[in-house]
Amino acid sequence: MLKMADKYKRKMWGWLWTEAGAQFDLENSLGIGGFGYPAMAAVNARKMKFALLKGSFSEQGINEFLRELSVGRGSTAPVGGGAFAKINTVEPWDGKDGELPAEEDIDLSDVDLDDWDTQKDEL
Repeated sequence: MLKMADKYKRKMWGWLWTEAGAQFDLENSLGIGGFGYPAMAAVNARKMKFALLKGSFSEQGINEFLRELSVGRGSTAPVGGGAFAKINTVEPWDGKDGELPAEEDIDLSDVDLDDWDTQKDEL
């Protein structure tokens, strides 16, 4: 993404990144969220229009998407509700991966699995 930002920086485009679900109202106004992540949208705040990346989320896919928008061939739609949603304040990412929840140890000492094979019934 940084490579694409450098490539298109002369367009004077701004960039915003947020994690999925952190900006629920914004996602709804742009129609993002029902088809999976990662997702990318380009927004023209002056015209209140946006375009969604519908191709692959790869360097090549993002490059094609931005190139089409830069020459005016990209497909756009009006921002839902006619105005941008309020941007929520969220905690900044600490740069670390999230931690998995602790798993509880299940005591299986009272379960008898020895008779499992002998209790077969044929139909």
